[in-house]
Amino acid sequence: MTISFRPVVLRVLFVLLLASGLGALGYLAARAAIGDSIMTFVQRNPNLSIQGKIEGADLAVRFSTRDPLIHWQRGGVYFNAANEVISDEWLKTSLKELKIATLMSPEDYRIWLAYGRVLDRDGSAAEARAALEHALKLAPNHFEPHWALGNHLLRAGNRDGSFDHMRLALINRPSALPLVFDYAWSVYQGDGRAISESLNVPVEIKAQLIAMLVSRGRVDDGLAVWKQMTAPTFRDVQRVTDSLISVGRYTAAYDIWKAASIPDRPVPDKDSLLANGSFEKNFAFNTKTPFYSWRISPVTGVRVTFDRDKPQTGRQSMRLSFTVDGNNAFTLASQTIPVKSNQSYCLGFFVKSEELKSLSMPFVEMYDAADGTRAHAATDQFPIDQPRWDSFEQQATNTPGKKEADAGPPWRPYSLSITTRPETEALTVRIQRQPCPDQYCSLEGRLWFDSFRLNECQMSRK
Repeated sequence: MTISFRPVVLRVLFVLLLASGLGALGYLAARAAIGDSIMTFVQRNPNLSIQGKIEGADLAVRFSTRDPLIHWQRGGVYFNAANEVISDEWLKTSLKELKIATLMSPEDYRIWLAYGRVLDRDGSAAEARAALEHALKLAPNHFEPHWALGNHLLRAGNRDGSFDHMRLALINRPSALPLVFDYAWSVYQGDGRAISESLNVPVEIKAQLIAMLVSRGRVDDGLAVWKQMTAPTFRDVQRVTDSLISVGRYTAAYDIWKAASIPDRPVPDKDSLLANGSFEKNFAFNTKTPFYSWRISPVTGVRVTFDRDKPQTGRQSMRLSFTVDGNNAFTLASQTIPVKSNQSYCLGFFVKSEELKSLSMPFVEMYDAADGTRAHAATDQFPIDQPRWDSFEQQATNTPGKKEADAGPPWRPYSLSITTRPETEALTVRIQRQPCPDQYCSLEGRLWFDSFRLNECQMSRK
């Protein structure tokens, strides 16, 4: 919805009449303040119609004829209006106002910048370049002059000169890399090496550039930029490895992660390709470590603890306690490890459960980390726990019965095997729960895991 500017005019005239009683000086000050207030209203009111903005800008300049900023802002209002309705008349008014503003305030780079852009829109290329270069001279360390002149040169066919200024613009505002990258991608037609050479971005955003190249499918070009980095930070390593993993390039991601200086980097267990398979080391949830680390995200109704009561081996096992009401799929824990292609791998682990019941039970699966359709293996869903006879006996006789003397639920062994494909670079082992067909699908009870071991099978496909 758009609104008219006319109701505002009556209020302004009323204020002006009050100010006239303050004398000539007060009268002029009031006029200037009113002009500024009107222009502020015009610029900050998104519901004002185009005509309303024009009327407001005209009124503002009548009150503040000697204010270069009001002329600058009026020129901007007319320029935006001319772009919306394609009006040559309004474009000429914009040029006139901005020319006046440059004469009144010749040292304000913002006015010259706006003037250059409008001249460019009017087709006055030489004058536009002169105005933009003057703005740059006044503010050589600002982003906007370099960006505007770079765009002007690009439209004029001067590609090298354009990216000289875009590169300087990035030095002043590194956060603009996505914007500049899109321009470079279009101009260089996706040539990653040409893009990286033309931009030559500051070292603090090189990892971001690499991630952008990787996301656009230019992985090798991105890795070439990575090799140029002599002292990448932990954040750089994380950003680049995450980008490589997102496109399934696990080997490249692992090589970068392995070569980086990362404190307390997890390593595989002595008898397994997995790390911390028996949960002997406590670990933080929501970890972003990409390899050899159990990744656990919070799930409503699921409590994860380390239980030292009767582990299968070692000092403790991982216990999952469920009071889940929703019917959602969720991952309870997962770990990704690099593997060989065309190789068979065997996974073994132990599970025990207590009072576990649901129409959709958890299970363990192992799959190609980049594409689960290439290689996948999964256990059946873990069985529902049947009521224990000693619990009925205890309730009937009101005695401790056998339960207190019982050794607890037994550990049950499970195993899986999988053969990787030629394209496989990593496997993910995951404890998963899928939704069930019914709308309500709760999950209750307790589940323990211990002694995960993954190794090459004795027989492998050659």
